[in-house]
Amino acid sequence: MAKTKAATITDVAKAADVSLGTVSRVLNNYADVNAEIRARVLNAARELNYTRLRQRRSAPAAPAAPTQLGNIAIIIFGMEDTLAHLPVIGAALQGIEHALAGLGRNIMIANVPRGDRVPPFLAEKRVDGLILKGPNQGVLPPEAECELLAHVYRIPHVWLMGRLENARGDHCNFDTTVATRLVVQHFRDKGHRRLGFLNPKPGQTQFERLKTGFMACADRAGCEATILESERRDPLVWPLPATTQQGNVNTLVDRWIKLPVKTRPTALFVPSDRAAVQLYSALERRRLRAGVDVSVVSCNNEMSLVMDLNPAPTAIDVHADFIGRRTVDQLLWRMRHPDEPLSVEVLVEPTLVERDSVVTLDHA
Repeated sequence: MAKTKAATITDVAKAADVSLGTVSRVLNNYADVNAEIRARVLNAARELNYTRLRQRRSAPAAPAAPTQLGNIAIIIFGMEDTLAHLPVIGAALQGIEHALAGLGRNIMIANVPRGDRVPPFLAEKRVDGLILKGPNQGVLPPEAECELLAHVYRIPHVWLMGRLENARGDHCNFDTTVATRLVVQHFRDKGHRRLGFLNPKPGQTQFERLKTGFMACADRAGCEATILESERRDPLVWPLPATTQQGNVNTLVDRWIKLPVKTRPTALFVPSDRAAVQLYSALERRRLRAGVDVSVVSCNNEMSLVMDLNPAPTAIDVHADFIGRRTVDQLLWRMRHPDEPLSVEVLVEPTLVERDSVVTLDHA
């Protein structure tokens, strides 16, 4: 019989219909939460049998150096509140939670969608290390124009699953070069030679890395590759949307349909599971089917998003839980070496999970 998965702080936030930051404040006994919301959070935690991290260990662990490094917090900023509810982000946060369990500490989390305030635990210098989940589009404002970043850059920090070009600090993510190599090789092994990359959110750093890697891998494999990409939105204003837009995917599918049959891609790589769900919907509205009229590979492997799709999509599993755990490891290293001037990027190798959305062609 399968073991019941332990509830996480993200599950509590969903059940109570509040932000992660609110759950964090309730669990850490902050006084700035009204009684009704506090009760809702505590009830949700009780119903889910959520156990705070330092209560989960059956016996105290031996004293270790990381425990002496001080408090660690997570700041999510520049994105809509719903970002933390995306399964891939929830899995990464769960990995962080599990890694911190060995330190005997509870998570402090703040969600700052507009990036326009400094969480009290940061302003009052009650944390010694930060994990940051910021926007993956645009650029960060100068420190002189963003008090939040001015505070962030004063202490050791690591970016989680995305770091903008002008951001400073270490970064943990999945290896997009490996991901795209796996996708192109899988398509090629199935007989596809005309490939497409569907990008409904241009400028998104993850998507851009995947696009670049996909085109390079396709070229090396002797395949023709086409980019189907939405127009860029300017200017970008925080909070940014957490997900891709259905309308953008619809437009890209129409563009794909209008391509000459002899040059139209027979297989599409979609850079997120949310976009894959939207792709399936767009195809269905046009009386087409993934895995029949076009082969599809998705990215992230967020089962709660794609479990109802038919056929089940082949996907790149980015191992978000492990990325979260490695983010904690890197932060602990950075907290021990705050004066090291070189930034570090830790990349976790993804794997391909084969399902039923890629057909085998007898000829390209």
